[in-house]
Amino acid sequence: MQRTDVDPLLEPNVERDPLVREMERAPGSTWGWVMGYGVLLILAALIVLLNPLVAGVATGLILGVILIVAGVAAIAAGWTSLSSRARWTEILLGALALLAGIFAVADPVAGALSLVIAIGLWLVISGGFQIAFALKARHDKGWRLLLGVLDVVLGLVLLFASPATGLAFLAIVVAISLTVRAVFLIQLALLLKRS
Repeated sequence: MQRTDVDPLLEPNVERDPLVREMERAPGSTWGWVMGYGVLLILAALIVLLNPLVAGVATGLILGVILIVAGVAAIAAGWTSLSSRARWTEILLGALALLAGIFAVADPVAGALSLVIAIGLWLVISGGFQIAFALKARHDKGWRLLLGVLDVVLGLVLLFASPATGLAFLAIVVAISLTVRAVFLIQLALLLKRS
C-alpha cells in the first residue's frame, strides 16, 4: 500500500492533509472550534511550564496508566505469540512496565518527585535487558539493540538529574508537545477560516 499524501507534521502545507479536506466539506463553520482547541492547548502548555509539579503528577498518572496497559500487552504477547522471538524478554519487560505503572498510579503526589527516579530506573533496567537479549537474539537484533541503548542513555540522564530538574525536563517535553500541536491547530483554523 503506497501513501500519496505527506504527513502534515513533516510537511507544513496543511492544505494537503486529508483531515483538512474533510473539514472543508463539513457543514457550518468549524474553524472556531479548531482555533479554540489550539488556544486551549497553548494555555495548557503555559500551565505546565509554570507549575512543573502539577505537570509531573498529571504526567505520572498518564504514564502509569500507559505503562500498566503496555505491561499487560507485553506479557500477553510474550505468553501467546512470541514463542520463538524473545518470549521471556517481553514477559520480563512487561512485568517491569506493569510494576512501574502501578507505582506511578498508586501515589501520584509523592510519586511526582520520585517519578523521575522511577522512570530513570525503569529505562536503565529495561534498556539493559533489551541490550542483553539483543546480543543473543536471532530476530530483530538491530532494533532491540538500538532501543536498549536509547533507554539506558535516557534513564541515566534522568537518574543523574535532580528530581526537580527531572520534573522540569518532563514538563518542558509535555509543553513542547502541546505547543507544537497547538500551532498546527491554529494554522489549520486560519486555513479553514479563509476557505
